[in-house]
Amino acid sequence: MTDKWLYVIDEAIKRIENDEVELGLKALQKVQEHGKDLPEVMMYLAEVWYRLGHLEQASSLLSNILQEHPGLQAAQRQECQMMMAEIALDLSDFETAQHLLYELKESGMEHIRLDLLLADLYAMQDLDEVAVKYLEQARQKEPDDPDILAALGDMYFRVGRDAEAMKLLEQAGAESLPLLLAKGRSLAQSGQFEQAYQVYHQALALERSEEVLYGCALMAFHLGRLEEAAELVSSLQAIDEEYVAAYPLAADIYLSLGRTEKAIDALKQYVALSGFDLDHIRRLIALLTQAGRYEEAKEYQKLHDEWNIDDE
Repeated sequence: MTDKWLYVIDEAIKRIENDEVELGLKALQKVQEHGKDLPEVMMYLAEVWYRLGHLEQASSLLSNILQEHPGLQAAQRQECQMMMAEIALDLSDFETAQHLLYELKESGMEHIRLDLLLADLYAMQDLDEVAVKYLEQARQKEPDDPDILAALGDMYFRVGRDAEAMKLLEQAGAESLPLLLAKGRSLAQSGQFEQAYQVYHQALALERSEEVLYGCALMAFHLGRLEEAAELVSSLQAIDEEYVAAYPLAADIYLSLGRTEKAIDALKQYVALSGFDLDHIRRLIALLTQAGRYEEAKEYQKLHDEWNIDDE
């Protein structure tokens, strides 16, 4: 009977992959209704729901498995709890994830996946030093795993251990995105903008993320490639309009291109997002005054004075 239902699940997945989504989902629902007494089948189904993005359904099914099958083998119970913790992290439910993961830890479980999930839990809460500890434990178990090396290297950067980070990222491989970003930052900080520009473009081929686009735009600006810089920063803002650092850079680029109005707009957006950066408010006031927009300049001067506690 177990093999029969596993076969139905696999066939349902094929249907979904062939754009017969409704038919595939109905088959999965049928398995859930009629195969609920088979924990192996339900665990596989929960994994499928998770892969399909039905997180709540997967978590609910796993919870039912634990409740309805008290005699479940220890390894299966741990797998259910691990998957539930992973789903909780995806849903930013840190309290549930921590409860499940610590229950596994206290049971004496020693598994690399547990270390990695605990690292994710703490990294997502900006508790970087704790995340590092669990990644180091994972590395002890798998010292040459490139994904672990890359993750640990990236965390080392976050806690200021730059030399160790670079060494680990080199070990992880030249095509590692964290390594390319690390090299780009290092080259930029030492003023080697052309080399940093090339490295960021390598990273861009792997991922058009906010950090990569920002690095490319900044290096293009430093190299005087202004039109390219403007396109890159525009792409960044299209992906994430609240990426605050993009706006002062956009203002620099537009001023260099002689597009004062666009520079003013960028700074106004920055001031609205940044929590009132006085230096950039002063810069905005100067540009508005130069453009003859005196009433707007007065409004920002008033805002500046309200927030300028240094003069009090």
